[in-house]
Amino acid sequence: MKDQTTGTSPALSLSSEDRNTADLRRNIEEQKEAIAGTIHQIDQRIQRSTDWRAQVSDHALLSVGVAFVAGGLMSAFFTRKPTPRERMLDALAESFEDVTCRVRNRVVAQLTSSVTTSVVKAVGAALVAKLAAAYVSEKWNGEPRFADQDHNN
Repeated sequence: MKDQTTGTSPALSLSSEDRNTADLRRNIEEQKEAIAGTIHQIDQRIQRSTDWRAQVSDHALLSVGVAFVAGGLMSAFFTRKPTPRERMLDALAESFEDVTCRVRNRVVAQLTSSVTTSVVKAVGAALVAKLAAAYVSEKWNGEPRFADQDHNN
């Protein structure tokens, strides 16, 4: 008895179907294992991609740059802005500092120039007075020019 659709006997087609089923099951198991391996690899890649420690170790310089920029943005964001009163007081303090600096420079310049001039005048006057005294003493008394010098030289 032959099967009319396939043209083979039922006993022969049954064993062929069994082999086909066994091959299909084996192929399905192989595909399951391959898919499971691929899923495991994808899972490992996803875990590595989302692990920040691994990313920092892989891209150290980029991580430092990102941290630097983030810190700058955070500091700019949290910087306290001065109130109008504080701005006015700062401006007043700067103006006062400028005025005191100018006055100090003028006073120091006046003191320095007048003290220097006075000292030079005093020293000059003292030398002239000593020379005049020595000259007068020599002419009138016959004493040596400078009384504190030895004549034995």
